[in-house]
Formats: sequence, structure tokens, C-alpha cells
Amino acid sequence: MKIAILYIAIGPYEKFWLEFHRSSEAFFLESLPKKYFVFTDSENIQSSESISVIPVTDQGWPRNTLNRFEFFDSVTSQLSDVDYCFFFNANTLFLKPILSEEVFSDSLHDYLVNLSFHTFLSKPKTLWPYDRNPASTAFMKPEEGERYYQGGFYGGRTEEFLAMNSALLQNARQDDANGVIARNNDESHMNRYLANRHPLCLSTQYGRPEEWMEPEDPSIIFRRKEAILGFVRIFRQKKKPFIYLLRQLHAKLKRTY
Repeated sequence: MKIAILYIAIGPYEKFWLEFHRSSEAFFLESLPKKYFVFTDSENIQSSESISVIPVTDQGWPRNTLNRFEFFDSVTSQLSDVDYCFFFNANTLFLKPILSEEVFSDSLHDYLVNLSFHTFLSKPKTLWPYDRNPASTAFMKPEEGERYYQGGFYGGRTEEFLAMNSALLQNARQDDANGVIARNNDESHMNRYLANRHPLCLSTQYGRPEEWMEPEDPSIIFRRKEAILGFVRIFRQKKKPFIYLLRQLHAKLKRTY
């Protein structure tokens, strides 16, 4: 059984790589051989027997995240030699052992696995951040969708994972041709694809934002980007609204005083 880990570390996100790799080796499917495919513009991440570095250029936000489908497509031939593929956000950190029975899907779940935050279940579906723009291939009708899936951790059996990536790539390219960007970029396209499927749904236990308090003992967290990269950089990079900057300043003052 061979595992592929797909990882994007463009620009300052290379800062997360060492801790991600260390924790993945220690806790994620520890007994199985893993091959890392790292898409990066960094010269600090080196290839090895288990790490394949694929050079990419920094095209800014949101192109860097939308381009993941292109990135993964570029290594299709190499991925065909592995049994399962998993993608993780750059700021992922493993805290507890993850076993195959937790993340390997089956035919009942279309051989796919995806993360969904529990917080959405307490909100009406009309407030879930699906793409509601009919001009986008990621468009979701009001009655569609049973869960809202996060883009920070997903995977599946290689055949199904590559089929999904191919479909998402075609949809993203069609949006590009029409001058459209989906509401939540790659995540919106993924939710459109999964609306008619039943992936193994992982809870926030497998991807809790670091600043959240629940669940108390997560297996995986997404490290707080602002603490590592600085909130001003995030504000500029992702073109966040000004209220984001004010909230971050307020939170920093509360922690200081």
C-alpha cells in the first residue's frame, strides 16, 4: 500500500513545511510508505527519495489555490503508482496517530474522504457558503448539498481522486474562460462535485482551526496563519476586507493587555 501526500508551499507558506512533514511522518498512516509531492517556489525544500519537489511560480491569491487542480494533474502519471492520495493545507499539523481505518474510504462513500466542520450543522443551509452564481460551474441550487466540505483536507483512492481532480480542473478552466472565479475558489468547485456523491465525512476532529476550543483533543489542527505569517501579510495577500484587519488588531491588543 503506497500513499501520496500532495502539498502546496508557495511564498511564505514554506514556513509550515518542516513541522508538517515531521508531524505527518510521526502520526499520519505511520506504518505505510508515503511519497510527498511538494509544489513550491522555494529553494529551501529539497527533493529526496520520499519527497518530490515540483517547481511552480507564485501567482498570488486566489490563483495559487485554484491552480491546485493544474498542479495535481501535472503529476498524474506518477500518482498512478500509488494506492491513495491525500491533500493537506500547508498549515496542517498532526497531533495524534491517524490510522488507515479512519481515512480510507469504500464503495459506499465513493472511495473519497472529505472534511466538514461541525459548525455548519447548526446553521440553515441558506447560510452555507456555496457558490450561488449561475455563471459559475460551481453553482449550487438552494435545495442542493447535504454537507459543506472544507478544502484543507481531502483524498481518496487514487482512481477516484484523479477522476475528481480532472472534473474540477475542467470546471475551473471553463470558469476562467468565462471570466468567473467561484466564491470560495477550489473549495466551491469541490462542493459542487460532491453534491451528488457521498464521501466519507470527517469531523472537525480531523481539521480543527488552532484558535477554536472544540473539539478539545483534535487529531489534526490547522495552525493559525496569522501567528506564523503575520495578519498584515494575510490581509494584503488575500485582499481581506478592512474589518478583518480591525478584528486582528483588536485580538492582538486583548492578548497583550
